[in-house]
Amino acid sequence: MSEPRLLPGITLGSYPQKAKSDYTALEQAAVNAIERLKRHFRQRRHNLSYVVKRVNHYEQEIIQCPEGKLDESILQVREDLRRNGLRSDLIFRSFAIIREAAKRSLGKSHYDVQLYGGWLMINGTLAEMETGEGKTLTTTLPACTAALAGVPVHVITANDYLASRDCEIMQPLYERLGIQAAHVIDGMEKDERRQHYRADIVHTTNKQIAFDYLRDRIEMGEDTGPLKLPLRRLTQQRNGGKDPFFLPGLCFALVDEADSVLIDEAKTPLIISKTIPNESSDDTFSDALYLASVLFVDQDYLVDEKTRVIELTEEGEENLAELIIDLPKQWKNRRKREMLVKQALNATQFYKKDRDYVVDDGKVQIIDQSTGRLMPDRSWEQGLHQLIEAKEGCLISEQREPLARITYQRFYSRYLRLGGASGTLSEVADELRQVYGLDVVRVPTFKPNQRRMMKERLYRDDEARKNAFRQRIKALHEEKRPVLIGTCSVLESEQVSIWLAAMGLPHQVLNAKQDAREAEIISLAGLPGAITVATNMAGRGTDISLHSKVRAKGGLHVLALCRNESERVDRQLYGRCARQGDPGSAEAMIALTDPTIEQFYFSVILRLLSWLTPANRPMPEWIGRRILRWPQISNERRQRRLRQQLMREDRRLQRILAFSGKFE
Repeated sequence: MSEPRLLPGITLGSYPQKAKSDYTALEQAAVNAIERLKRHFRQRRHNLSYVVKRVNHYEQEIIQCPEGKLDESILQVREDLRRNGLRSDLIFRSFAIIREAAKRSLGKSHYDVQLYGGWLMINGTLAEMETGEGKTLTTTLPACTAALAGVPVHVITANDYLASRDCEIMQPLYERLGIQAAHVIDGMEKDERRQHYRADIVHTTNKQIAFDYLRDRIEMGEDTGPLKLPLRRLTQQRNGGKDPFFLPGLCFALVDEADSVLIDEAKTPLIISKTIPNESSDDTFSDALYLASVLFVDQDYLVDEKTRVIELTEEGEENLAELIIDLPKQWKNRRKREMLVKQALNATQFYKKDRDYVVDDGKVQIIDQSTGRLMPDRSWEQGLHQLIEAKEGCLISEQREPLARITYQRFYSRYLRLGGASGTLSEVADELRQVYGLDVVRVPTFKPNQRRMMKERLYRDDEARKNAFRQRIKALHEEKRPVLIGTCSVLESEQVSIWLAAMGLPHQVLNAKQDAREAEIISLAGLPGAITVATNMAGRGTDISLHSKVRAKGGLHVLALCRNESERVDRQLYGRCARQGDPGSAEAMIALTDPTIEQFYFSVILRLLSWLTPANRPMPEWIGRRILRWPQISNERRQRRLRQQLMREDRRLQRILAFSGKFE
């Protein structure tokens, strides 16, 4: 019996994607429950030992065969997969061939647990694999198997560095299997992107592929029928034109760092816009900043630090009306002036240089808080970006008008099959199941984890933390252990660099300003005595190779100096050490002045906690652990509500506007 073939053709059309469901919410829930039940029984039958046994059975036939015989096996499994689809026995045979090809081309062989992880992914499940367990190599199993079956595969990760790195590292394996692979990253020309998307396996980022899909949707317009679309493509190509679309469809996606891509990034809709002249002059933005600077907090406006909302009081509205008497006519519009001033207050109160954005070559560039990387093609809406530019003395850019939008939830739900992996999925397993219909299955580690988790120490202020940090880093450096210091912003990483320089300790800094040197800095981070100060750029996907002398000294030590908004991001940082059975240790030194703590607790509580904490010692661990965890729990719940609200708003727009060009 053949399996469904997830590739362009007569059955699925020239641009395959999952059709919009006509089920009601109740009917869809029932369908999802049945599908989960099927996957559950399949996973119980095809457990780790069963998968390994079947792959080993096929591997015995090829393990000693010469290169010519291996070529014949590759061609045969390719032919069988294309004829019969992704059938279980063919997947096992393909895994065995890929494992042997990897051994010969990369010098690496897939572990048994990686075979199981690959099996889960190719069957539309998320595999939770500990950091350092080789998710990149694991992903080659489902990716190459699907590619051999003729299915266009998208390997999606969180940033351009990982996409290009993974494609380059795995290129010898792809070539040995006769598979064409390419990467698509930010900055490529349109024609180059179109060409690369025609490869069998495409490594790209969640942002890049979603925007290119949205561009395809704009190009399609209403020509989405099974006959209209291929006829249009054929006509255009016959007339000497190029294929107007970037993607071959949404057939099969493998999402690396799945929680980051599917959860953390999902709270912001993707919007394609065009630039339009500013309605307001440059002087208007400067006037708004001036007006914001002369208003008084708690008198003219109220600030909610937790929700980051600013509201003008009645007195503030009256004062504002008096202040604009001598300003141009446009300020007479009450609604417009209050919106501008509130945005100016937002720009000054909540958006900080080298934390939320950097100024590079006279331009304001947004920093992705979950990854620590720049997002040069993103801008804030409703004049906020222009106000921040005015605040920093930059040239004011043009505003943008939305042309089309889509959410990550809707985009990824359109893939015919979706799988992936990450080391931190269990905390968001329920949401992944509800939103995407994806189950999470934990994969055992290949070797026992040797990570030593030390105390998370909470100090009364920055000075106490700084003194403790100096003593700790000096001791670690004398032991010649490499240290990775985790910070939450560019500003904090540069401040720590100043501390280390004052101590005479050589070190490297990795933040959004040094993204061009990322590979070089990471390659040196595992040497004896190396000190690397990094933002969240050194979190997901970063593999620090240890020098042989370092293992005997205890491995890499991770020292966190801040608390991230999600525990999963903290776990990713700690996961840089003790990878693949290596030794390693991790600890945290946090001050009560940490932004996540200050924004959550009332000032009275913080003063009381500071008074109860010894001057040069951390507070008792059992208290400190709870104080650190509660803000994260609150933020994680708030972020989930935001994602749910975005989904509801997205559905509402779909009902009202259907598939109008402007919104998709």
